[in-house]
Amino acid sequence: MNHSQFLELCRDISIELNLDDLDELGLSNYVEIDDIPIAFIFDEHSNPDRIFCYVDLGPIDDSLRLDIYDNLLTLNLLSGVKTNGVYALDPTSGHVLFVIHVVNLDQVDAEVIANDLRSYSARAISLQNNVFNGVAAAPIAEIVNQLFGQPKHTPLNELA
Repeated sequence: MNHSQFLELCRDISIELNLDDLDELGLSNYVEIDDIPIAFIFDEHSNPDRIFCYVDLGPIDDSLRLDIYDNLLTLNLLSGVKTNGVYALDPTSGHVLFVIHVVNLDQVDAEVIANDLRSYSARAISLQNNVFNGVAAAPIAEIVNQLFGQPKHTPLNELA
């Protein structure tokens, strides 16, 4: 993919997302979906084979930090295989990020990516409501059930 193809893809994604400014995503590498900030970054020179997507899940309460980290590590186990994404901490802001690499750029589809971005935003909101806001001590099985729609007794190997 080259830069002009990336701009065209971003424009098509913006159309799918019904954004007012169809050029903003490509020019700023940034979009908000349901108040969830998402960076969508392509660098033709250093990584022409992938787009980096960073979903900002926001800050976490210091008093819940260990419980949240524990749950995020478990979610990494479950989500890493399914979505090619991982949970991480932004070293500059301290915010939790969900990080995805969009690969196979010759086969990308704007509608699919737009739907993925909506899904990432919805998951971020669910995590904010169910993990970051005082319920971090909930058993991971309950969180998995809420995020993935799986029964509490589902073995981890079936979720991954």
